[in-house]
Amino acid sequence: MRRKIPIAVVGMAGIFPGAPDIDIFWNNIINKVDSSCEVPEGRWIVEPEFMYNPEPAPDKVYSKRACLINDDILESIKSDLKDIDKYILDDLDPLFHLVLHTGKKALSNCNTSTINKERIGTVIAAIALPTDSSSSITRKIIGKSFEEKLFKNSNFSTNKPLTAAQCLAGRVTSLPASILAKGLGLGGGSYTLDAACASSLYAVKLACDELHSHRADAMLAGGISRPECLYTQVGFSQLRALSPSGRCAPFDEKADGLVVGEGTGILVLKRLDDALRDNDDIYGLIRGIGLSNDMSGNLLAPDTEGQVRAMHSAYLSADWSPCEIDLIECHGAGTPVGDTTELHSLRNLWGESGWSYEQCSIGSVKSMIGHLLTGAGAAGMIKTFLALKHKILPPSINFNKAPKKSPLKNSPFRVQTEAEEWIRKNNERPFRAAVSSFGFGGINGHLLVEEWNPGSCDNKSTKIHNLKNYNIETETRKSQISIPDSPPPVAIVGMDAVFGHLKSLKDFKETIFKGSSIIRERPEDRWKGCDNIADRHLDGKLFYGAFMDKIALTIGDFHIPPNEIPDMLPQHLLMLKVSSNAMKDAGLVNREKRHRMGVIIGMEFDYEATNYHTRWNLYNLVQKWKKRLGLNLDK
Repeated sequence: MRRKIPIAVVGMAGIFPGAPDIDIFWNNIINKVDSSCEVPEGRWIVEPEFMYNPEPAPDKVYSKRACLINDDILESIKSDLKDIDKYILDDLDPLFHLVLHTGKKALSNCNTSTINKERIGTVIAAIALPTDSSSSITRKIIGKSFEEKLFKNSNFSTNKPLTAAQCLAGRVTSLPASILAKGLGLGGGSYTLDAACASSLYAVKLACDELHSHRADAMLAGGISRPECLYTQVGFSQLRALSPSGRCAPFDEKADGLVVGEGTGILVLKRLDDALRDNDDIYGLIRGIGLSNDMSGNLLAPDTEGQVRAMHSAYLSADWSPCEIDLIECHGAGTPVGDTTELHSLRNLWGESGWSYEQCSIGSVKSMIGHLLTGAGAAGMIKTFLALKHKILPPSINFNKAPKKSPLKNSPFRVQTEAEEWIRKNNERPFRAAVSSFGFGGINGHLLVEEWNPGSCDNKSTKIHNLKNYNIETETRKSQISIPDSPPPVAIVGMDAVFGHLKSLKDFKETIFKGSSIIRERPEDRWKGCDNIADRHLDGKLFYGAFMDKIALTIGDFHIPPNEIPDMLPQHLLMLKVSSNAMKDAGLVNREKRHRMGVIIGMEFDYEATNYHTRWNLYNLVQKWKKRLGLNLDK
């Protein structure tokens, strides 16, 4: 098997709980700083005490602890974005401030003078959950609608129309990568993805693919998670996955769940030869990445087989043995079932022989900064590359003793609890490490990295560079025509479509061939009683469109309990239906296990998800109405 060109990490930046930069982040890790805190007043739309209930209950949280980025850090990074239009900057969600600042700082770490910016791409992972800004839009529409319906004759002030910048700030899933590319003047393509907690590793894998195929000469890749954090706190409380103690303790006998975190980390990647040509500082090399989906298990009970498949794929790509790894940055979220499954996967991968007792250090940065969801893998990767740079095995916290039946017992793994010098076991081999990220629902990623050691026969460069007569345009043309392997032709073997009121591929075909239009007037009460308010914000626009009818499913098609269907987002139901029909069109039977078949779905953020925010905000609205109208509702 021909090994791929090593990918060098030449720039990194991040903002994490308690750490405005990666130097402080590393210092906190070495000094075992716990960044969790009580959620401060004003961070949630309602007071934390109102949302708190020590026992699990609907719309309540049973822990008020989280790992958050301080407001003063957010304010300080805005001052660094002076080249962004102030009109847009002030209305942008903090999510975008974090992405812009971190991406700019990461790119400044490396030499880009030899690269055409049209060949620098961007892949960013971001979670498709409501942000402060998207929730604010819903509050201005639905919240105002409540007042008009309840108090028709009262003189409540009218909301100012939403500005274009405010609406832009509500674009959750499509904008992070594109606004970063625009802000930095990069033209090598950009997109944002959400693969749950494995997202950052997916972003790096796809960025490496761009470099291996020579479609780009440098890539920015990483993850961001900064939703309105009450959603994650309530959501994980409902799933019983949140730690009641507010203490994330991966692999420990007292582990009781995860702690929510937020932050961003971005890496700059180049092919190794290009990094050497540009005289970049190299944090380390990416040697292999494996991706997979579970084909069994459930949301909070992952499947060992799926995780091991991702790991095997990574080691096959790198041509390594698992026993060559000295350090594993585990997913380690602190959920007992998830952590135990991960350890079983590692034991399965390493086998029963060929290793020494406790030869490999493991840990999880989530013990210190919480679970960053789509940004979690970025935090783990940055921690690991900093460990390679400093030649230190970094500690985790909150581990004292493994559970009685833990797979850690009599294994090659030990939880690293103190900072320790990384001792070289083989003088000819660079330090090697792995990073795992496993997403809810069974989305898996495993990354293999090694230190950059110019003297190693394993990672020597194949070229010697002379920059005296370097010309960007000439080298760009060379890069574009030096693609090592042409991709094979791709056949489309199955399709389905639902557009507007057209319910099938057949309907779509007939409409197109007839030259008909599906544009029609917006259905009455399309926006659930908020149509009048929405029309004011739209300034009389969007009376016409390709609007859809209701989505109908046959009970039993997708193993979804009927009582759960009303709570699902419409686009999720639509995706299931159309994907299933496309598979049938291709002659594929649903629910057959297919190890080599994946799923990629394009989507936009569904504002239906912000309805929870509106419900939580009713408490504030009632207090406002009482005061404004002199109502005594206590009776």
